Amino acid sequence: MLRLEFEFAFPPAVLWKHLTDADKLKYWFPCEMEFEPRKGAEILFRYADQSPLHGEVLETERPSVLAYTWDRDALRWELTRTSENGTRLVLLLTPGSPRHAATMAAGWHLTVAGLDDFLHKRDLGQDPALWDVYVERYREQFAG
Repeated sequence: MLRLEFEFAFPPAVLWKHLTDADKLKYWFPCEMEFEPRKGAEILFRYADQSPLHGEVLETERPSVLAYTWDRDALRWELTRTSENGTRLVLLLTPGSPRHAATMAAGWHLTVAGLDDFLHKRDLGQDPALWDVYVERYREQFAG
């Protein structure tokens, strides 16, 4: 299991909306996501020109926990209010294939950075050069 942790200057209720509302997800999430945030609900992950991938909501506790499967992967988002009325977001990732752990971690690291950009009304633009930096950083971390 991989653990990524981030701090946001917004309360958990704001982040919850950005994790569960399709109109907000479309701005930062890597694909279109159709689902209802309730345990047992089916999820469709849609990419352009591809058949959708499927998942299932495993757990939901508004506004603090959202867990689901995505094809063979599992994701668990944990939102905790900080003393500054912000949020600590912990993303627990269970890759379907352990050999993809570094690329999965790098991808989600950059994706969550995109959420932070969106919340702060900054341009969303991931520097492609950062991809290789993060993949290598996570490979080293997982090797040691």
